[in-house]
Amino acid sequence: MNPHGLTPLMRPRSIAVLGASPRSNTLGNNAVANLQRFGYTGGIFPVHPSAPEVAGLPAYASIASLPQAPDCAVVALSFDKVVPTLADAAARGVRAAVVFASGFAETDETGKALQRELQALCERTGLVICGPNCLGLVNVTEKISLYSSSVPEGLRAGGLAVVSHSGSGCIAISTLGRFGLSYMVSAGNAAVVDMAEYLEFLATDDSTRVAALFMEQMRDPARFEQAMAAMNAAGKPVIALKVGRSVKGAAASAAHTGSLAGSPEAYADFFRRNGVIAVDDLDEMAESIALMLAVRKRPKSDGLGIISVSGGETAMLCDVAERTGVKLPDPGEEAKARLKIALPGFGTASNPLDATGNAVYDVSVYEACMEALASDPQISLVAVAQDCSPGLSKLGSGNYRRIAEKVAAVAGRLDKPVAFFNPTAGGLHPHVIEPFENTEVAVMQGTRASLIAIRRLFEYTRALENAPRPVAPPAAADPAWRARLATGAPFTEREAKQFLSAAGIPVTRETLAHSQADAVAAAGALGYPVVLKVESAAIAHKTEVGGVRVGLADASAVAAAYSEILAAVKAKAPHAEIAGVVVQEMVSGGVEMIAGASQCAPFGMGIVTGTGGVLVELVKDASLALAPLDRERALELIGSTRGSKLLAGFRGAPAADSAAFADLLVRLSSIAVTYGDLIEAIDLNPVAVLPAGRGVRVLDALVIPKKSSH
Repeated sequence: MNPHGLTPLMRPRSIAVLGASPRSNTLGNNAVANLQRFGYTGGIFPVHPSAPEVAGLPAYASIASLPQAPDCAVVALSFDKVVPTLADAAARGVRAAVVFASGFAETDETGKALQRELQALCERTGLVICGPNCLGLVNVTEKISLYSSSVPEGLRAGGLAVVSHSGSGCIAISTLGRFGLSYMVSAGNAAVVDMAEYLEFLATDDSTRVAALFMEQMRDPARFEQAMAAMNAAGKPVIALKVGRSVKGAAASAAHTGSLAGSPEAYADFFRRNGVIAVDDLDEMAESIALMLAVRKRPKSDGLGIISVSGGETAMLCDVAERTGVKLPDPGEEAKARLKIALPGFGTASNPLDATGNAVYDVSVYEACMEALASDPQISLVAVAQDCSPGLSKLGSGNYRRIAEKVAAVAGRLDKPVAFFNPTAGGLHPHVIEPFENTEVAVMQGTRASLIAIRRLFEYTRALENAPRPVAPPAAADPAWRARLATGAPFTEREAKQFLSAAGIPVTRETLAHSQADAVAAAGALGYPVVLKVESAAIAHKTEVGGVRVGLADASAVAAAYSEILAAVKAKAPHAEIAGVVVQEMVSGGVEMIAGASQCAPFGMGIVTGTGGVLVELVKDASLALAPLDRERALELIGSTRGSKLLAGFRGAPAADSAAFADLLVRLSSIAVTYGDLIEAIDLNPVAVLPAGRGVRVLDALVIPKKSSH
């Protein structure tokens, strides 16, 4: 869909209201009244089978009787009448519609079938639709209301576009009263036009500077990536609150990586790759909106300088900054010298900086301190933490307003962005913050939400600077392995390792034994010590059924272990089919890590790594990135785990071969891309990462194919 194809929906020159009613407090009456109250100057055509007029406007008995084909139709009818009515509208030349009615895919199978019917109609006719099951949309800039509820009081035009799957989410953001809006869109089920299409339109819209998304689901990641490329090219930040990200458990419950590859991590990586500023709640969203709307100068690094007039609050700021991952670099020598000159004798040159109570009455102190902090090359944004809650006394608000006036004046001279935030989230005193109107100083509230917003600005800037790196194409699929995976039959560990080895992943040397004598002979050929493991496709975690023995140093130990394993497994898993016992080389030393691949709908396969071993799900040290990965991203992923400290050489231990482990992750990523349509999950746990230069070895492997549809 060409973004300009949304023009009849987003900027209609004429509107028909289907289901318009002369009765007040009905959807059809509200829709007409909203258009009139909001000041729409285009043609409004109420359609009602018998009423001569609606809200003072002449009404028409049918779509066919309209004097012209309107750009857009507002459908204020019950769900069962929507499709036939829109078919008539399309035949009359209507190009867009807003469908308020519920009763579609959000309900039951009948509703889903009806939504598919609606989508098919739009596919045939080219109609673009907002909804169904929505409040509609408002073009605030051009005073066009296609909205079923009351338009928020005091709505003013500005640079923020709100697009929400949730009607209440749309209301929550658009009624904050802090931001001017270009559009507010309650997309509902988004059956035809979803967030990607709205973003593509907004990327070309002159009135929009920032988009805020309240997202319930991601239907088409590839299309969303295209839309984000357009928004990023236009220099328009996108802030997204994705709800419903809680982990529901893995489809492949046998794989550790399934439980570690959660929905939140997959969305986080997808958003990171595409430059989306992801937030966790509405408070964080509000402060990120405030920051991104105001700031035009982009920070050059991730160092924050904070200035306050309270010693106690600076200590609190340190605490919250540490918890939220915000860097507060100590002032450099030059900046520290300037601060010592600016501060009274009892002041301390630090970051966060207590400018002392003197700065409340002598704002030249504040000015000098701000300029000194901003001069430090480690600091890329200067934030002012200043109490400015609505309950301030007249004297207090006057004092703090003088600070605000000085901050606004200094900010205009600096080449770095400036933010001003109230440490509490109880609102902002209008008299104090008035000097920031029409400036580039962001005004925020709440210490935690404000600092997180600043950190995310740093991350967003870094993401835009780091253009996507080309990833080598995956290896060609082996037809034999594709055919094997397509059966859906479970893999034994030995077969899983053969599959991995064929793709270049280092695995242990091993032999399948069918008797004690076979096992002893295999152990002698491999060299002692060895490991014995039961061979059964029905047993995913062999240690839990007594199916593993390690450190076997001679033939008698191997013979005994062979018998012990068969007896233990038959007792604990009596119905499991046993194919034999695998004799495996024993790999000593190194750091045990986990590597895995798991389905991360709707994005495809995700690659997981972290600290491995038998306690992997207890430790839960894991990081995820969506496939495909290049080597640099693989190293970043390893570095984000707690296991990276073990790999680096913890408490005098030798450094492990992190480079070889990164190469393993890249090869695993290639497998995930090549065979992802046939694999539910891959679990490599543990992977022995040997001392630097000695490589890696997969000690245990689990491959879970998708269940065959045959």
